[in-house]
Amino acid sequence: MRAVPTGWAAHSRKARVLDAVEAVFGPLAQLLVSHGVSSPEAERLLRAVCVYEAVRTDTNRGKKPNVSRVALVTGIDRPEVARILKGPPGVDRRLEERRHRVNRLLAGWHSDRDFLDGKRPQALLIKTREQKLPTFWRLARRYAAGVYPGLILSELLRVGAVEELRDGRIKVRTRRYQSEEFSDENLRRMGARVRDLLQTEISNATGVGWPCVCRGVETIDIDPRFLPLIRKMFADRSEALLSGLQEELKSSRWRRTRSTDKPVRIGLTVFSYEEAERKSNETTKRTSASRTHRHKSRRSARSKH
Repeated sequence: MRAVPTGWAAHSRKARVLDAVEAVFGPLAQLLVSHGVSSPEAERLLRAVCVYEAVRTDTNRGKKPNVSRVALVTGIDRPEVARILKGPPGVDRRLEERRHRVNRLLAGWHSDRDFLDGKRPQALLIKTREQKLPTFWRLARRYAAGVYPGLILSELLRVGAVEELRDGRIKVRTRRYQSEEFSDENLRRMGARVRDLLQTEISNATGVGWPCVCRGVETIDIDPRFLPLIRKMFADRSEALLSGLQEELKSSRWRRTRSTDKPVRIGLTVFSYEEAERKSNETTKRTSASRTHRHKSRRSARSKH
């Protein structure tokens, strides 16, 4: 057992962990926002996952899970821990019922008599001075109070949930706000692959179990003209590697000979990545400061002459 760091060392380690988590949260936030998942929904799910992970850790160490200990480790109140443990990890149904504000707006558009034409949602004017007319502004203030209606409209137009007609009215196209960039299968596969990668990194970093393969190769000075060739090289070589390994893994020699043994899942995933270099604000500031300093130096030199 390693000694638990205290004082400055503990704070420094926690800061480094948070830095790593922040890097992971960036793409996650992009996924959540693009699919209309609110921050409270994501936070509640995170709390539930943390609670069950603390319980799993205690169980693996031969300890009986204790609500007080789980609350201490996770920083979540005891009543909340007890509530979470009553069911599997997931978004609270009560929270799901309090839909994302935009989804509440879309639901109201499809059900509120003030915004229906018979049984179908009306095409709405964006806004008007006439208070009693059904408009998008009135709809937004009724079902998404506290958010500027123009922001909601821009987002709904962006994801294709509504469309603007030639006469300037807004027509609703979907019942829910969500991006159509990912299919259900893509989302499931994405979650599984990211989970595998993080578990591999954490396992290797802590030295628990046999080290898993996790390494990469890269360069940071590629001419954009050669990107198509490099992408094809990555695709061809990874396909050859994975296809060969897939055939080997199908061999009967790897199958369990005793039914009492637990099956083990093992695999290898290959992925490529690319990112254009971006100058940070700090670099820009240093460059500007350096230019200003040189400019002042020249002026000083001239004044001396």
